[in-house]
Amino acid sequence: MSVYEKNLLDALRRRSLKAVCLGGGFYLRLGTRLLAKAAFTHRGGYADALRLTVLNRHTGPIDFVTIPFWELPKCEDRTAHVHEEDLALCVQRPMPDMDALADKMLEYLALFRDMDDSISRCAAPDIGKR
Repeated sequence: MSVYEKNLLDALRRRSLKAVCLGGGFYLRLGTRLLAKAAFTHRGGYADALRLTVLNRHTGPIDFVTIPFWELPKCEDRTAHVHEEDLALCVQRPMPDMDALADKMLEYLALFRDMDDSISRCAAPDIGKR
């Protein structure tokens, strides 16, 4: 697990969210039918964005969005890098603020939590009619 993944997982846990990390991505349950998959995208060997995909468990992908790191404030904590030799990278590739990334992620996913509840309420009356 990379430093980016560990920091994002910590930010999600601070918000009391249970994320499962599998195969380089995070999965979050949005309701009974919807899941969210979050995975970092890489360019030039470095993570440069977070791609969020909302999945219906039965029909597949519903929507996706990519949050590029340049939209986020930069982390001022230079100790965020694990190795001392990585300190030079802070000038060129500062660590994005994972709390801000988690906030943007939750803002987007909140749109689909309400949708999943309304799908469940609309589908429930039809179950006994057949």
